Amino acid sequence: MVSKILEITGLEKKYNSGFSLKVDHLNTEENSILVMIGPNGSGKSTLIKLINLLESPERGSIYFNGKLITGSGVDKIAVRKEMATVFQEPLLFNTSVYNNILMGIQLRGKTISDCKEIFYYLADKLKIKNLLRRNPASLSGGEQQRVALARALVLEPKLLLLDEPLANIDQQSREELRNDLFDILRTAGRSTIYVTHDRNEAMIIADLIAVVNEGRIEQFGLKDEVFRKPASEFIAKFVGIETLIEGIVTEYRDNVCRIKIGSSKNDIYAVSAPVDHGTKVTIAIRPEDVILYNIEMNPESSSAMNSFMGEITEIQDLGIFKKVEIDCGFSLVSFVTRNSIDRLGLETGKKVLSSVKASSVHIFRGSR
Repeated sequence: MVSKILEITGLEKKYNSGFSLKVDHLNTEENSILVMIGPNGSGKSTLIKLINLLESPERGSIYFNGKLITGSGVDKIAVRKEMATVFQEPLLFNTSVYNNILMGIQLRGKTISDCKEIFYYLADKLKIKNLLRRNPASLSGGEQQRVALARALVLEPKLLLLDEPLANIDQQSREELRNDLFDILRTAGRSTIYVTHDRNEAMIIADLIAVVNEGRIEQFGLKDEVFRKPASEFIAKFVGIETLIEGIVTEYRDNVCRIKIGSSKNDIYAVSAPVDHGTKVTIAIRPEDVILYNIEMNPESSSAMNSFMGEITEIQDLGIFKKVEIDCGFSLVSFVTRNSIDRLGLETGKKVLSSVKASSVHIFRGSR
């Protein structure tokens, strides 16, 4: 039976600056990865410090591994020994890489023989075997962070706290380290809380996601739920939904809403819970759910409930994907591969057919 490794209820922390953190409820399970995403200054790092008992809340409870760790009488050092934290800055000591990695082990009264297997596994996976005799001062930023991660992971903590560990690394090193780190986390099945403002990292690694904004948890749930069914426009934008459209519900039948879009001749259909006629809603469509067809090659190629004729107004290069904006009487965005651009002959000014499954359209109440 899977149990909760961490549970937070009614937590509040206030600062003289006027910023306050308030978490009504948040939890994560053993061997799961909870990713906290949100803009800079939203309170993500503050929450990490509270969990790690580096700061104390005014009120509320934090349960770790089934035990209450807030309040008086808590042995904070004993609690921290069951966690490991990596921040944006590596915080390494002026000794060898080898000694830096073993520092935490020694503080916990263990020896290299107790963790020899995982030590050399991490040195290999994090590509630092040839750096063990070096001083961290001679390493690049990416190499230093690899050492900091090895020092935390070698402890095999019950809870690993990673506070934007890739934020201060150059892009190439960041991508390489991200792949190595995420492979380790998935292989080891380590209970982890990972803080980032990069939604792509969240999409890759998360089991659970908490969206943090202005000191509040705006949405918490499974990754697919948060990315596919954002609770607000802020969350929709933050998780990468490019198409947000206001509309009014004109019909609800057989679990499907029919939504009128302004003066557009096109209506949009969405699978949803019951919604009353006349309700103002915001429609959210992820760009990867929009399929494009060359009408000259396939004039009747889509059977989706949502099929719109439109004209390509812009194509942007995003690296792996191309971002295609289409005017369908409303603005619609699609992500397509370079190969699809060439195969379909897509270019600015070209007429295309766009389609979206009704089950891929998400709505939330209230116009913008």
